[in-house]
Amino acid sequence: MENKESEITPTVNSDIKDVSEKIRELDELKNTFIALVSHELRTPLNLLAGYLDLGMEELEENSEKAREYLLLVQENTNNLMRIVQELTDFTRLQLGKEITVLHPIPIGDAFLQTYALLKPNLQKKNINLVVDFPDHVRELRYDRESLIILFRNLLSNAAKFSMNDGKVLVLGKIQEDQLSITVHDWTIPIPETKREVIFEDFRQLENYLTRRYEGMGLGLAVARRTAQFLGGTIKLSVRDDGNTFEIILPIDGLEDTA
Repeated sequence: MENKESEITPTVNSDIKDVSEKIRELDELKNTFIALVSHELRTPLNLLAGYLDLGMEELEENSEKAREYLLLVQENTNNLMRIVQELTDFTRLQLGKEITVLHPIPIGDAFLQTYALLKPNLQKKNINLVVDFPDHVRELRYDRESLIILFRNLLSNAAKFSMNDGKVLVLGKIQEDQLSITVHDWTIPIPETKREVIFEDFRQLENYLTRRYEGMGLGLAVARRTAQFLGGTIKLSVRDDGNTFEIILPIDGLEDTA
């Protein structure tokens, strides 16, 4: 009996240690989430309040100055909308609330709808977006919400890290029984130690207090989960002059599901 007890004890201790480690990780994730949300929301909210007041004061006396202030209000409102959208997508996936009612549309239509949403961000940095979808790719049908989540997050990521007057190239092709959509950017290559981390929840290339780029660190995590929901995945390959994100989806996808 003593031998059996001595064999069982280490297993119990190991289980307790695993549970404690999991609790610690969850607590750390919670603290990171709270810090990121407060950091991301504080700046645009303060700017919204301040520039809205200034715009109202200048509205009658200096319409051009008022317009300048209101454009800043508009920009920061869009930032808040982006944050809310990222959190909405993340929460739905985190709670296991997959899309139950699908609305298949052609890839070409979904991309145009996404471009309409992101056009101000791309124009702000004068980014040259080049897209090459052959007709047989453009007409493939997948769930609308899933496609827009994929395109929005990958294009936003490329635009965020691109320099002014930069370029983003999007190519679509069919390889055997899979659809491949690659998003090429010409930015700083992602370090090897960060190439998987960036697909984790709330993970970014820089510390949230000192980083130069805005964002919750959810976009790529949500995009990969969405691709997996469609039966595919997202892969990253790093070039000397930038990064390439590849969306891989099965050809049949969910186009016949409703």
